[in-house]
Amino acid sequence: MPIKKKSKSEAKGNSNAHSPCAEEIRAAGLKLTPVRVKVLELLKQEHCLLTIDEIVKRLSLSEGKTKVDWTTVYRTLLTFTDAGLVTHTTLVDGALRYEYQHASHEDHHHHHHVSCKKCGMIESIDACEIEKIQKQVEKMGFRELSHRLEFTGVCPKCS
Repeated sequence: MPIKKKSKSEAKGNSNAHSPCAEEIRAAGLKLTPVRVKVLELLKQEHCLLTIDEIVKRLSLSEGKTKVDWTTVYRTLLTFTDAGLVTHTTLVDGALRYEYQHASHEDHHHHHHVSCKKCGMIESIDACEIEKIQKQVEKMGFRELSHRLEFTGVCPKCS
């Protein structure tokens, strides 16, 4: 029986070389690294908007003594954004936040967010009636359209 040769990431000890996130990274045409896999896994499992600082903190906690480099995470997020794996948005507080962009269209849904003015909690709003208006604007000849809508208020816990 032939012996299977290990990939570079497996040889370096990356046990996640065959995870679904690793496959998504490869499918996007990106180099596979342990940090890239961990960042994408975190964003997929959290289902919320996270700042770079929050991502670094959560990855550092999960790694124990190993410090996760802020710059590496920043560059990873830029690469993922360019590749369409991650989206980002800036809310009222001015912080840039990232979230996982679903790979398949049937899983992805356009959505907006609402944030609490007091505690900063952010929730997704799964409906977007503005898409109807956007279609009207497209009929007017505009292309490459996008829109942003954000709600702020006081959440039930803070009221």
